[in-house]
Amino acid sequence: MGTLMSLITIAASAVIVVVDPTSMWVFYALWVILVSHALAWVLRAAPGWFAAASLLGWSSVMIATPLALTQSQLNGLERIVRRQRDGWEAAQATLDFFAPLVPYATPLLIVVTVFFVALGVLALRGARQGASAYMLEAAEQLANACIVVGKIAAFLFVPMMLIILYDVFQRKYLGYNPDFTNTDWYKTFTSTRLQEMEWHLHATLFLLTLGYGYVKDAHVRIELVRDTLRPRARAWVELFGALLFMVPYCYVVIEYGTENALRAFNIGEGSDALTGLPHRFIIKGMLPVGFVFVALAGLSAALKCLVYLFGPSSLRAASGQYADVHPSTQPADA
Repeated sequence: MGTLMSLITIAASAVIVVVDPTSMWVFYALWVILVSHALAWVLRAAPGWFAAASLLGWSSVMIATPLALTQSQLNGLERIVRRQRDGWEAAQATLDFFAPLVPYATPLLIVVTVFFVALGVLALRGARQGASAYMLEAAEQLANACIVVGKIAAFLFVPMMLIILYDVFQRKYLGYNPDFTNTDWYKTFTSTRLQEMEWHLHATLFLLTLGYGYVKDAHVRIELVRDTLRPRARAWVELFGALLFMVPYCYVVIEYGTENALRAFNIGEGSDALTGLPHRFIIKGMLPVGFVFVALAGLSAALKCLVYLFGPSSLRAASGQYADVHPSTQPADA
């Protein structure tokens, strides 16, 4: 039941980001996030789901426009509205909705942050298996989620290859039968649409396997310095890299990627080519979705490093993935 509450938290996190920021649904989703996450703690959700809900729930509230709008941003919007000649009434109504929320935005974000941190601490303190084992279990579950998504996404190479083969065959066939361009089949499956579908599938495959690559430690690393460090130093580097660079970068990409995808949806953006694919918001939406799993992979790595650095020695072998010694160099353990 606790895991179900975490799933509800994650679903409400998606809602609060994509709904109209002037809608009361933003505040309904906020209450759902807070209540469901509290219930997930009470009902002892699975560690991985609880950790994912904590990260995504907090991040979504930070992204939600009415809750994160600053006075300077509001002033900028007002200047834009004053320069408009058409549609300024609707824009002014939106500003009138936002204006009363600005004084409460920062205190609300602080309260929400304290709420998530407090529940995280309570979950660790109340873990039956101990805080270190709880974090390690959460890290493994987050990593497994990234692995499952990555393996499923990898199968996208099958339709991508089939489309490439058909595209090549169709081009060759047009050399023998130019009249084929007048058929309904060709008008539906034009070369432009096929090529765009190829890179859409390739981009989706790439984005959804980024988290998989990280938890498998398969991404390119600059080992010139890291290979000479002791295992504990490696763990510290990984921990600070994940918390100070990787997860914050994912937050930025998710925020602006979501905004870009929603804009494409609202204006009905399609391909620049007349015969290209419509609904460009779908492929643009894959960017924030992919980086959600990158952020979860970063959280998994950070939790493993914390266990390795501060946990009991009995868990060091299970949590030392990112502190492993490279075969070419064998520095002594700390």
